[in-house]
Amino acid sequence: MERCLEKGGTMNREMAFWSVVTAVALAALLVLYAQDKGLFEDGNAQADAIDDDSTTTESLSSTADSPDPLALDCVQHGAELSRHDHVTLQVFINGNQYVVESDTGVQTEVCNGNENNMHVIHTHDGSGRLHIEVNEAGDVPLGVFFDIWGYHFNETGIFDYRVNSTHEMVMHVHASGESATVENRVTSFDDYLLQNGEVIEVHYRSKVN
Repeated sequence: MERCLEKGGTMNREMAFWSVVTAVALAALLVLYAQDKGLFEDGNAQADAIDDDSTTTESLSSTADSPDPLALDCVQHGAELSRHDHVTLQVFINGNQYVVESDTGVQTEVCNGNENNMHVIHTHDGSGRLHIEVNEAGDVPLGVFFDIWGYHFNETGIFDYRVNSTHEMVMHVHASGESATVENRVTSFDDYLLQNGEVIEVHYRSKVN
């Protein structure tokens, strides 16, 4: 009788042990399955964004939500204009160049007529060349183009990237063929007044010690 009881106890312990092993194995399989299906990616991406603190949520305000009145003006291509200048805009996010899309500011919800179908700043290709065409003479700030483009831009950040403890905004203005240097760095950002023939480099990057 004692042997039977001892044998029964051993079997119970073995069954309990293998039950635990089976449960752990099933849990591991479920985790692997979830990872394979990408069920954890959104949470990880959000955590990475918070840790990195370089991107924002959609709830943050954008300068494009309150556009400069000049961004709502429309012009006719080939018409008598008081100004027709060109500026090259180059945007770099963490070292990678961001393409300024072709036909930005052309045939939009605001400027969609058969004649007056372009905003005062627009592009015709993906080179970053901005065409500044205005009906009346006057200064045109860089921020007008970002309002037309529909993106946030000022000293606090660009697109959905914001200045914080680890990242900064840097802007340089120089002639074509020259490079960005300490001497041609500017701090006006969206208020910078565009001048014909200039190259404008905007960098969102990790802070340089």
